[in-house]
Order: sequence, then structure tokens, then C-alpha cells
Amino acid sequence: MPALTVLMPVYNAEKFLAEAIDSILQQTFADFEFIIIDDGSEDSTAAIVASYSDTRIRFVQNERNLGISATLNKGIILAAAPLIARMDADDISCPERLQKQFEYMQANPDCAMVSSLVKVITEDGQLVRVDQFRSEFFYYNLTFICWIYHPTVMYRKAAVEEAGMYAVPYAEDFELFWQLSRRHKIYNLPEIMLHYRVSSKSLHQVLKKKEYEQAQHEQLLRNFRYYAGKNFTLPTSHIECLQHNFEPILAEASRSSVLQCLKSLDAITEGILYKENTNRNIEAIKKAAFYKRNYILTNVMKHLTKPQKAMLLISDRNLNYLSRLLKNRVRIKFKNVFSF
Repeated sequence: MPALTVLMPVYNAEKFLAEAIDSILQQTFADFEFIIIDDGSEDSTAAIVASYSDTRIRFVQNERNLGISATLNKGIILAAAPLIARMDADDISCPERLQKQFEYMQANPDCAMVSSLVKVITEDGQLVRVDQFRSEFFYYNLTFICWIYHPTVMYRKAAVEEAGMYAVPYAEDFELFWQLSRRHKIYNLPEIMLHYRVSSKSLHQVLKKKEYEQAQHEQLLRNFRYYAGKNFTLPTSHIECLQHNFEPILAEASRSSVLQCLKSLDAITEGILYKENTNRNIEAIKKAAFYKRNYILTNVMKHLTKPQKAMLLISDRNLNYLSRLLKNRVRIKFKNVFSF
């Protein structure tokens, strides 16, 4: 049995497929099977995969297009190894990715999933950005935004099966990661281990953008209610703001709306602080909440006049009950953490 399964679904992936395959076959870690599932491609995908003679490749072709979630679940069932590394057909894994992630998972048996930083690139390989995400903030921020790049993850097959595998057709990775983080430890290695390509055929950014946005909207409401109560609700503009899309709330031109959004954020943060979880770290949650709150205020205030900024900060200071609550209930030094 191989020590590791690499799982890569492909669909009309001829443009970048060979580069993706090569980046896996050239890994410093060699004890793996490479399951490639063609989900009904109509281009030369099958011929490209068939051109490889590496015995580690297991090529599977769906009789019809099943979609990403069903195809991934099929791959999980087929996986022979207890650890599964995800890969996408338009990305590039760095040579030591599998080695470093495998070693981390071996050294940390209580961790169900490890991810990594990425270099985001254009279709022609030009640098877009490098996100400097800190692992200790992942648990808090997964409530609001999917910080984890899907093709960077390596997870335990048993934990994914326990979490229900890929249970939704859209935003399937966000759903799985959130479910895993409810039950198991997760971690992000602070190294770039994948070049993540922004493609014109990206499902969540281009082809199925509306479907993914709707699915994520529903997931976010579920996440918020998990921490803030089953009757908790907030308008779409506030949900967008908490995902750092500020245009809808700015379009309202309402200081009270911004304040209510911040109040909702404080309520969610309070719930995260007191909900039992293996990933819960009080200090990390407080820091992540402070950074998020400050980021929202900073970006909103860019579009305000000086008098409006002053009024917002004065009002926000009055609404800043979370700081007082933490001092009274947790008895942890928390001096001026929300000062502006």
C-alpha cells in the first residue's frame, strides 16, 4: 500500500495538465499513488494522461460529467492510502510539498488536515500575490472566509469520511474544511508549497461564480448561527462586509449599518471564544478578531469624510462591549485592544 494518495480531478484541462502532472511526479517524496479522474473531458486531457508511463498513475474516466464534489468523493473511496493530498490540474506543486506535508502529518497524528501558503500566478505564470496567512488565525477566519487553498491540502481519509466528505455541489472545499475544523485540528505550514493559477476557466471565479457565491452565503449564515445562535441573522451587505467586500455596505451610506455590522461581528467573535473546540486558542482568536475588526474599519473609513470618521469611531467605542466582556468573564488582560 502506498504511504500517500494524490487525488486530482480533471475536466478539459489540456492547457496546463502536463505541468501539473510533472510537478507531482517530480516530488522528492515518491511513495504515492496518483489518482487522476477525468470528469468527462472533451479535449485532449485523456490523451495527455495516457502519454505517461509512470506506474504510480491510476487513471479513471467518468462515463459522464459528475461534477467536482462527486468526482472527489469517488477519488476518496478509491484512495488506497490513509493520507490524501489534493491537487488541481492547472496548478504546480513545489518539489518538497508532499515530503514536508507527509512528515508534518506523521509527527502530528492529532492533525486531520495540513495546508500551505501559495504563490498566486496568472495563466502565463506571472506573480499576482503571496498571501501571508498565519496558521493560528485559520480557525477564527474560516468562519468568514475560506483562507485555505484547496489544492494545497493533505488530509486524513478517515477524518474526511467522518465529516461527510464533499457534501455540497458548490463551495465544497469551504464546507469540508469548516466541518473538519469542528472535529479535528487543522494546520497551515508557513511555506509556499504550491503555485496557484488564476484561470479563465476557474469554476468559483468565472464559470459558476453565482452558484458558488450563493452556496457560500448559505454556509456563512450557518457558521454564524453555530456561534451566535440559531435565530441570528444579518443582511447581505453585512455578510459581504465580513468577507471584506465593502461595496454593498458603502453603497448604503449609513453609519448605523456599519456599526450594526461591527456589533454582529462582536457577537460572532464572542461565540467563537466560548465554543469548545480543539482548535480554540483564546489569544489567537482575540488577535484575529482585532485584526479583522480593524481591517473593516480602516477600509470603510477610506470612503468617509473626516467628520464621518470621527462620528464612526466615537460611536464604535461605545459599542465596543466585547472588550469589557472578555475582561469580566475570561479575566485575561485585554488592555485597549480595540483602541483606535
